[in-house]
Amino acid sequence: MNRLLSRSISISIARRQNTNPSWRKAGAPVLDHAKSPRTKDPSVRQSSFISNAIKDSIKSSVLEEAAKKDSSFWDESRIGVTGHSPSIDIEKRLSEVADVDTPINKPDPLNDWYLEAVAPQSQHHELNGFEGDRIHARVPSGVARLNTLVNDPFQLSRPDVHDISETIGNDLVGTDHPVLNSAARYFFTPNEDGKGKGKQVRPVMVMLISRAMEDAANVEKSHLPAAHVYKSQRRLAEITEMIHTASLFHDDVIDGADTRRGQPAAHREFGNKMAILAGDYLLARASICLARLRNVDVVECMSTVIEHLVRGEVLQIKDNRTGVADMEGYLRKNFYKTASLMANSCKSAALLRGNVSGEVVDAAYLYGKHIGVAFQLIDDALDFEGSAASLGKPALADLNAGLSTAPVLFAAENHPELVPAMARKFKEQGDIQLALKCIEETEGVRRTKKLAAIHAEKAMDAIVSALDPSPHRDSLVHLACRVVDRSR
Repeated sequence: MNRLLSRSISISIARRQNTNPSWRKAGAPVLDHAKSPRTKDPSVRQSSFISNAIKDSIKSSVLEEAAKKDSSFWDESRIGVTGHSPSIDIEKRLSEVADVDTPINKPDPLNDWYLEAVAPQSQHHELNGFEGDRIHARVPSGVARLNTLVNDPFQLSRPDVHDISETIGNDLVGTDHPVLNSAARYFFTPNEDGKGKGKQVRPVMVMLISRAMEDAANVEKSHLPAAHVYKSQRRLAEITEMIHTASLFHDDVIDGADTRRGQPAAHREFGNKMAILAGDYLLARASICLARLRNVDVVECMSTVIEHLVRGEVLQIKDNRTGVADMEGYLRKNFYKTASLMANSCKSAALLRGNVSGEVVDAAYLYGKHIGVAFQLIDDALDFEGSAASLGKPALADLNAGLSTAPVLFAAENHPELVPAMARKFKEQGDIQLALKCIEETEGVRRTKKLAAIHAEKAMDAIVSALDPSPHRDSLVHLACRVVDRSR
């Protein structure tokens, strides 16, 4: 790392000075600092060049290192500077952990993307069937058919989540600063026409999985009072929505988005600084609520989500610089930005119950993880199919922003001529038209939906194999179907 940094600094200085023969074309003029009109002292000019060169090379080197899959920056088993501590099984309780440097939760290797199942030549993974151009996830046997009155996920969870936005806006994010107060509540106080309110998929997942464990005959009854368990899981659902909303504030500033949920993005209403502060404030309030759950397993689990959100943004910044990402790297970034919150929230719901086996905890995590991956893949596909009215943002917003999402990456596998357009972020005339043509020829959108359906199936299999039948368990299966079949 040090040699790389030294080399980068030397190259950057040489580029700035334009004196190194390996970088300067023959006959090119050499910059004479003594004649520069900006300063009469060449030593000052030289110092400025070196200072800027060091800044640029450190920035590039740190970003390159942080974006690596095995970067030590994100080593989840390394805490402090004393070395590496081994992970332990999740079912071991805190009383058995003597060392404060020992992580409770095992890191996810993130190696199960199932890309081979959607390769053009692959025929071994059959889905439940096709209805026209629509792809449906295969529902496991033993799951009751969808019934609005019995196992519809949004109807069944309504008593638990209908007032979550109101509770957050009124009770959890209050502040004496009027502008910060308005900004922090921006997405929790929807307009009369419903704009501004999200789908609340994350709170729905947390409450449904909490109820499904309560119903399952194969899950041991909690040793904690039922009212305490429910209150803790409900607060977890609120925390999950707060973390998600905070990430929207930050993402929209970074991406320069104009709209969110059918209304102006928060930074368009309040300015970049106030939007960033509102996001930070929500994370701070979520952290306080998280600590009050008084469950260290859950605190570590949910704190990991915040690290992952940052890590995902680092990967996206790197991709934005180069314009090109590989499919596995893209899915890994999506896990950090989207699926990690869903996975760790579902896992935390199981941990809050107490007396839950490791198998059930792992199943809850896998359910949330695969739903999260599927959710983002469908978002990618909808960007090419939806309208501004249905999406709450302009169609082709990702392409116009220079982002290479799953349909583009699938298309690039067979169309190398698309890579230069990706690298320049589709800024030249004809680049977007080329991308759309290649995506259509390679069925990029269809392959994206198929991969989403496979991950939805994996989510269903995880929860069905771990929990005995109940309306709440079956509603989780139907929620996975909704994620794939949705149009917004």
